[in-house]
Amino acid sequence: MSIRDDTGAFRRKANPDDPNVRRPPHGRHGPMPGPNFLGLEGRIAIVQGQVFLLAVILVAQLAIITDALYELLSGRTERLGWLALASGVGFALALLIVFWPRRRIEEP
Repeated sequence: MSIRDDTGAFRRKANPDDPNVRRPPHGRHGPMPGPNFLGLEGRIAIVQGQVFLLAVILVAQLAIITDALYELLSGRTERLGWLALASGVGFALALLIVFWPRRRIEEP
């Protein structure tokens, strides 16, 4: 995705959901240190938490699907409804984990 930066030039943005970040001021020897670098505190921690939780949900989904296939092929279909419900809850939880922090970041 291409976006227009502060200078008017088009730049590619790897993740369109990331907030716009202003470059730090430049001195004679390069960028100057200081708190002028705008961004969201904790953004990396939020994304790392999302990745970890989604990986756990993925492993649980694979276990649920494996168990459901075993039950189906064994002819015992009485647990399939509960397994489908558990899989649906996992999917809804994964959607909540992906979209809820983004909504909280964009609110203020």
